[in-house]
Amino acid sequence: MSALSFFVGKGGVGKTTVASAYAVYRANSKPRRPVLLLSTDPAHSLADVFQVRLGSKLRLLPLGGSAKLTVWQVNAELQFRKFLDRYRVAIVSLLESGTLFSREEIEPLLDTTLPGMAEMAALLAIHETLERGRYAEIVVDTAPIGHTLRLFEMPEYFARFLDLLDLAGSRDQVLAEHFGGSVAASNPFIAEWRAMVGAVQAALHQRESRIVMVTTPEEFALQESVRTAKAMLSAPDPLHVTDVILNRAVRSDGHCLICKQSKARTKAAAQFVQRNFRGIPMHVAEDLGGPALGARTLLEFGRHVFAGKKLRPIARTPAKKDDVKLQPTQWPALKTPITWTTGKGGVGKTTLSAALAVNQRKHAPARPVVICSTDPAPSLDDVFQKRIGNRPVSVAGDAKLRAAELDAAAEFRAWAGEMKAKINDAFSSDVRGLHVDLSFERRVLTALLDMVPPGVDEIAAIFRILDLAGEKQTLLVDMAPTGHALELLRMPGRILLWSRLLLKSLAPHRRMSLARDVAVQIATLSHRVRELANMLKDGRSSRVVPVMLAEPLPDRETTRLLGALDDLGISTSELFVNRVLFAEDVNHCHRCQAAREWQMETLSKLRRRHRGKNIYVVRNRAREIAGTAALKSLIGELWQIV
Repeated sequence: MSALSFFVGKGGVGKTTVASAYAVYRANSKPRRPVLLLSTDPAHSLADVFQVRLGSKLRLLPLGGSAKLTVWQVNAELQFRKFLDRYRVAIVSLLESGTLFSREEIEPLLDTTLPGMAEMAALLAIHETLERGRYAEIVVDTAPIGHTLRLFEMPEYFARFLDLLDLAGSRDQVLAEHFGGSVAASNPFIAEWRAMVGAVQAALHQRESRIVMVTTPEEFALQESVRTAKAMLSAPDPLHVTDVILNRAVRSDGHCLICKQSKARTKAAAQFVQRNFRGIPMHVAEDLGGPALGARTLLEFGRHVFAGKKLRPIARTPAKKDDVKLQPTQWPALKTPITWTTGKGGVGKTTLSAALAVNQRKHAPARPVVICSTDPAPSLDDVFQKRIGNRPVSVAGDAKLRAAELDAAAEFRAWAGEMKAKINDAFSSDVRGLHVDLSFERRVLTALLDMVPPGVDEIAAIFRILDLAGEKQTLLVDMAPTGHALELLRMPGRILLWSRLLLKSLAPHRRMSLARDVAVQIATLSHRVRELANMLKDGRSSRVVPVMLAEPLPDRETTRLLGALDDLGISTSELFVNRVLFAEDVNHCHRCQAAREWQMETLSKLRRRHRGKNIYVVRNRAREIAGTAALKSLIGELWQIV
């Protein structure tokens, strides 16, 4: 069986670069042992890192000599559709026999984009490559951590879903036992799916498989690494971190103040890792001062990280340099009732969201502000240095500034509890003459509600935003990294489609009180979601603020993000570029100068590409922004590209 190596960690810690360097290093070290590098992040970056074009199929990359590496950016929708098409007839037949719904009602729902497709597709892709048996090792570059935890939960979720299908498929058998007659044999595809889940679980737990935690010396990344390790251990199917990579470490400072502070943080971070990941090997990856792009550079970097080779200055500097003029400006006020912040993981999106919220309170003291994180791995409590939960609490010593971190699973369980109570009431009063049949329906619906489905994060986020947007306050939504943020922005349109299909399906069952109640709830929800969908496209009601770093990979991801927003009919008028090094901060440090040259090239491209937008520049701070004083200091300075 192929060994699995998952690279996990907070967004922006360099997972893709480290996973790619590892895959290239392994493929080069043992050319006869084929390696597959697979990305499950909806916002793929493998093509950017290798500087090649990658479609939705597997591609073999020559590495020199006999070494080769296969690379695959999984297209979630294609992968899921392929699976669905293979089993469509069996799924529809089972659901038709096991529920109140007919084939004509079920098929349109299967044709829509279903929640949790990215995580489901990742599971299917991993199983497909395991089944092929062509690779000695499969290296998985995962999505940012919140959604990777959902991926690790998929085998457990899928096993429970199969139990539900088994239950639904036994309906005819239950009726036959009560009323006589015979039933068809059980559905063979369920056994096939169980074997698939078992194969992935076995591969995850085999001795050769690894879960590599990638982190950086930054406090937020370190804290999230510890929270993630605990979450994986406390899951129903516990998983253990096998290695830790301390990326972007600085161990020599020269005479540079920035590097001297980075060196101190690296030393403290190494101690933190040793203290919190006892007995787990730690690999240190030096900060290159620029991106590791291309297979040759990745091999050098991989040898440094995984074989302890001395790091040479391998990150090239941009060929073309251009002067970029900046002028000081004020932090912008939030002019719309809802503001959404998004960007690649690790660009400082949560910090800038918090700064915008603090600035807004200063700008409009009479109006309350709520900042709500919809990221499954939120960091608002790290930024405000206060415990923040599912319900809004005041932060920064300001009663009119409140913060919340959405707990999607808790929201779903609360909603499911209400629905189960209604189902019990409805089936208690609607059972005359059909007791056995409707009791069975209750069991199926209750089993369905006992599962927390993948994709619940985006649905729960929409429900919460609808609640908060209805109050007289300014709402700032700190979204998950790019891939899942786009899923959230697409969710209102999908909910409207599901609502139409569900209302159509419920119409034939309107004599049941439960069906009538559910139909009313769906119609009400649909009306509210339509308002939100209209707000998203109305620049006077809502705006999206992208945040990025002035580096090649965040730049390319931001370009794709802006294109996707245009496709959704959402325009953006501004862009925040975080952590920019100023000339007077760099002095004569080779590493910092290299980083600044990449930043200036990126800013120059931004100026040419987005002449109509306000491009704000946030200066790099020596320390992480955490706490009220640091946030107030941050909003004391802002620059804008001229």
